[in-house]
Amino acid sequence: MKSHKFLEHTADVLFEASGDSFEEALEASADAFFETACDVKKVGKDKEVEVKEKAGNLEDLVIFVLSDLLSEMDAQEIFLGKFKVEKFGKKDGEFFLEGKAWGADKTVDAGKALVKAVTHGMMKVEEKNGKWKIRVLLDI
Repeated sequence: MKSHKFLEHTADVLFEASGDSFEEALEASADAFFETACDVKKVGKDKEVEVKEKAGNLEDLVIFVLSDLLSEMDAQEIFLGKFKVEKFGKKDGEFFLEGKAWGADKTVDAGKALVKAVTHGMMKVEEKNGKWKIRVLLDI
């Protein structure tokens, strides 16, 4: 007897972002994340989102910041298109970061992919010869 069933299929997007500083590399990571979710050229900048995070290591800080941006996109039903780090440092053994992102209400024509999560899988933050690289795996 013939039969079939549909199984849930998930996909992932792996990207690597770089910059001359951790802050630049994180901003480039946010750009890659936004470009995965939407056509950033079609996203306005009339909505503003603030991000404040702390973490014991840089990998967790990246995950926390990008996850906050994802949560804000979902909660406010917006697409974000730009992120800027305003403060970054280390105090009492913890890294801290404050930043702002800008975007606009979600529109069908701007949407590309539904990002479900920023994962720990394959996460990497490294500095080599004054250049920073951040690798991130998104669950789509």
